[in-house]
Amino acid sequence: MNTSAITPVRHSRSNVDSSSACLQGVPTTKESPTGDFRLVHISDPHLSRQFYREHLKSFKLLLKSILAAGCDHLIITGDIVSTGDEEDYYLAREILGTLDLLDAKRLTVVPGNHDIFGGPHRAVDVLSFPQYIRNVDYSRHLERFQLVFGETLDNVISYGQDSIFPFVKRVGPYSIIGLNSIPPWSLRKNPLGTNGALGEAQRTALLQMQADGQFSQTTPLVAMHHHFNDLQDESAGGSLWRRIESNTMRMRGRTKTLRLFQSLGIRYIFHGHIHRNEIYQSGAITLLNGAGAVCDDPVRFLKYNEIRHANGTDRHQTIVLPIPFQVPSYTVAMHRLHYPVAVPPLPSAAK
Repeated sequence: MNTSAITPVRHSRSNVDSSSACLQGVPTTKESPTGDFRLVHISDPHLSRQFYREHLKSFKLLLKSILAAGCDHLIITGDIVSTGDEEDYYLAREILGTLDLLDAKRLTVVPGNHDIFGGPHRAVDVLSFPQYIRNVDYSRHLERFQLVFGETLDNVISYGQDSIFPFVKRVGPYSIIGLNSIPPWSLRKNPLGTNGALGEAQRTALLQMQADGQFSQTTPLVAMHHHFNDLQDESAGGSLWRRIESNTMRMRGRTKTLRLFQSLGIRYIFHGHIHRNEIYQSGAITLLNGAGAVCDDPVRFLKYNEIRHANGTDRHQTIVLPIPFQVPSYTVAMHRLHYPVAVPPLPSAAK
């Protein structure tokens, strides 16, 4: 791959960019004097005032518990909102801002498919989605995501061409690589907006990040939305769900992507998408799924993943809180479909 054409840019909300000559980033978050650092990961809160008010309460309770326990940096790997509607975006901002989390030193976010395309909330939406998703202004919705959570992107080093992704920022002993695994709609490759992929431009940019020394003297980790493990469902009708989900909720090219990550020395992948919390292994890479944080996971309690760095070593685990999901059972059954919902066009991102 030829990486010579990519010019990294230090992103700033004031649009004042540093020259590429000084872009080997200084850590944005320092370790404590004892060398301890606590990285926390959640995913898929699916916030919606209209459809999932229970998720709002769960999300607030979870964040307050995380902060009370001590958290140096939080990563949310997509599906922050459920409809992609502007009102829900700014509801998410309100919650995060109230807790002083809208800060690049404290929070990293990447988009999920619901953040771009929305999701189903009524039976009639399943029928209306085909026409809607064909007309989604993908670039505008991705830009909206970047604008709404802009504070979290301050001073990241962007290697993106049409968006800020991929980017890298240093927090404590880690280099966090933010990726966009949500491809545009495609009748063959992404008919429901739920499949994932990492395009050639992002792959090439990752190689240049390594060549530029962006991961030096740190532990590199990836934050993205889509999963890398096979789907499992032991419930009645599970084989039908596996067939449906295997065709509409895949990470396309996952083997090639994992090989690339391994060649880059990636240590961890934080992701979501499949609504359960789990930690699993692929070669030397540890993958942490945080999508069962507030809904749908068989263990129906609030939870989060964490990596605790101390004395030069990492310890990862899932923390289950003694606080049950604030979600009614009918929401769980509906939410598993993940089909995009027809919603009115969003206002221009420039407004």
